[in-house]
Amino acid sequence: MPRLGWSARRTGLALALVAIALSVGAFEARSQSAAPPAAPPAEVPPGQPGPAGEVPFNHQVHAGQYKIPCLECHAYADKSPSAGLPSGRKCMGCHKFVGKDKPEVQILTKRFEDGTPLRWERVFAVPDFIYFSHRMHVRAKVECKECHGDVAAQKTVQQEKPFTMGQCLTCHEARNASRDCLVCHK
Repeated sequence: MPRLGWSARRTGLALALVAIALSVGAFEARSQSAAPPAAPPAEVPPGQPGPAGEVPFNHQVHAGQYKIPCLECHAYADKSPSAGLPSGRKCMGCHKFVGKDKPEVQILTKRFEDGTPLRWERVFAVPDFIYFSHRMHVRAKVECKECHGDVAAQKTVQQEKPFTMGQCLTCHEARNASRDCLVCHK
């Protein structure tokens, strides 16, 4: 039997890993769809995260009207794979002075004073078998809106288009970035 070179073994390994990940993802999707939705908790004890999305956040006001840069709230985007989400402390940096009469700011203030962490709704996600680094994309000067759309025009952020391998490959090709499978499929 002929001995395969490193490139062929690596390609074979990458394909095997993608096949396994797709199988696991399909199994998880089937098992999750059969589970009934959980009832929301009646009262959140102090120090525990509140219900996801409990404090509404308006990107039209923050990113649109006030032109607050994405990295101001998503402070880890240029330092790590995850962009990060703002803590109550970050929000209260402004809201201890601004909008104190608004009901959503009052919820935020109560959570902050109780020491209860905020819990945000996940909007953007890629499958578990994909490795995506915000840091690498920020450093490559990819603007947030190229993937996330015009968030400043959205009151409630929505994923306008699905993240597909084709879109990523087209962008990598246009920017002369690596299209090696193992860059994204770790």
